[in-house]
Amino acid sequence: MNNVIYSMIAKISKMDAEAKILTAQVEAQALLLSAMLMTIGKNGGMEEMVEGVKKAINAALDAEDNPLKSDTEILLAQFNELLSVACILDKEKPELDVDALRKLSSSLTSEKKF
Repeated sequence: MNNVIYSMIAKISKMDAEAKILTAQVEAQALLLSAMLMTIGKNGGMEEMVEGVKKAINAALDAEDNPLKSDTEILLAQFNELLSVACILDKEKPELDVDALRKLSSSLTSEKKF
């Protein structure tokens, strides 16, 4: 019985680690895209790009033969969320605070050591 429990714990731990990695990848991509949007926005091309993407997603939503309408709605919601992150980053403090990142990194590293 102990082996079964240990096996389950190992599976749960592995799944947890994989979920964290996937979450980190998605968050990193969101940050990268936000930075790209801010850069494009400074050059004046952001509105056209955003409108083009929204127009394409809305066309997919309006298509009658789209069996994945709910997935398309999720995509639109996530795109809008990414845009809001980019806007918040641009308004708050677009430059990276390296010292704050180092402090955050060191505090996260020290928390992992039990």
